[in-house]
Amino acid sequence: MSGRLDPMPVLEPNPTGGNKKLLQMFALIGAILVAIAIVATIAANLG
Repeated sequence: MSGRLDPMPVLEPNPTGGNKKLLQMFALIGAILVAIAIVATIAANLG
């Protein structure tokens, strides 16, 4: 094993098939987490 590490491209500007699906899944999970956080904040403020 060589000492040089090639970084993997994490976010490509134009992701291909599988990468695009994965990116969409991460975006969906992120959006759901944000929505839950907002609802929880509102619920906590209401008492």
